[in-house]
Amino acid sequence: MMLETTSKEFDLGNLLQDLPTQIEKLKEARKLVLTDAVLLGEVPSPTFNEEDRIRLTVDRFRENGMEDPEIDEQGNASAVLPGSEGRSSILVMAHADSVFDATTQHVLNVGPDSITGPGIADNAIGLATVVALPKLLKILGITLKDDLILLANTKSLGRGNLEGARYFLDTKQRPISAGICVEGASQGRLSYAGLGTLRGEIRLEVPSNYDWNRFGSSGAVGHLTRIINQLLEIPLPKEPKTKMVLGGLTCGTTYNKTPHRGCLRFEITSEADEVIAELQQKVNDLCEQCSLENGTTVKLEVVATRPNCGIPFTHPLVKATRSIMDEIGITPQVIPSTGDLNVLIEAGYAGVTLGLTHAENIGEENETIQLAPLQAGIAQLVTLLQAIDKGICES
Repeated sequence: MMLETTSKEFDLGNLLQDLPTQIEKLKEARKLVLTDAVLLGEVPSPTFNEEDRIRLTVDRFRENGMEDPEIDEQGNASAVLPGSEGRSSILVMAHADSVFDATTQHVLNVGPDSITGPGIADNAIGLATVVALPKLLKILGITLKDDLILLANTKSLGRGNLEGARYFLDTKQRPISAGICVEGASQGRLSYAGLGTLRGEIRLEVPSNYDWNRFGSSGAVGHLTRIINQLLEIPLPKEPKTKMVLGGLTCGTTYNKTPHRGCLRFEITSEADEVIAELQQKVNDLCEQCSLENGTTVKLEVVATRPNCGIPFTHPLVKATRSIMDEIGITPQVIPSTGDLNVLIEAGYAGVTLGLTHAENIGEENETIQLAPLQAGIAQLVTLLQAIDKGICES
């Protein structure tokens, strides 16, 4: 066992020594990624309507010499870069959907130091990096022993509830040794655990026969305001860490008409699944109470759920990732995932989520990524692929 550990440490040490050379070569190769980022990012790809971006992704897979490019029944695009031995596979995935729909003007402005536009950080630059990996590996002179599976997964965000990634892993045809989820932002992100999550919508409707003379009568805005105040009064435990975010309120259409319906979007995250279950029941009770007391119809719709899951901090995959970041000068930011990594770990695979570069205004139409850190972000991804391929990350 001591010899094996020493051998793995020696292999990782050699990979770390190559990082400065890789980063320098990637400065020139960065144009490949940026070209794909603009090409893919200017195609609208809202959750459940990713078809155009997915078709373009498959075309890029073909042009980059990938084998078995295909679109599955959930709309995921995947392809394989064969390894020299092909005994196992490494999965690299990036979600193809965006929070912006087709009504948003998808124009990306490329400057000398940055790219600005809707969805460039989340997740056009991440998807473009995954698509460009075959060419990047060739430029760097790297041949993997394992097959490399590249996946552009759909239905990741919001109501998509990670269904694209879940379907792919349920129906995969090749053995997977480990997986990496690629996000555009932020560099230094290191996720190795999935956080328990409940995403829901509280829908309120004032009936047509509503008694506007009853005590406490109000339009949808007033009732939802009371519900918000009551939600904020629910005590949240400090341990296990728990958080509630009120993410959006939709209500009304004009200035002079009382709205009869509205919707409140929220998310609860916690390190304990039982806490989420308790809070869900409290929200349910609150909705029922509001319905009975105010003569309205209030219902909770659960949009997405995630259980807590993860691999240990001491897992070799996490250790290798931290060593690579340290060598590059990236400070790890341990952030629990509520995204695709959850599905990967739930399916029984070791995996991490990495961020490629620094970003601003995420989720806004002027979303911006910085270009200077990008080659280091790509280098960490490529080096981690090599570490997995050499067996350094096996537990």
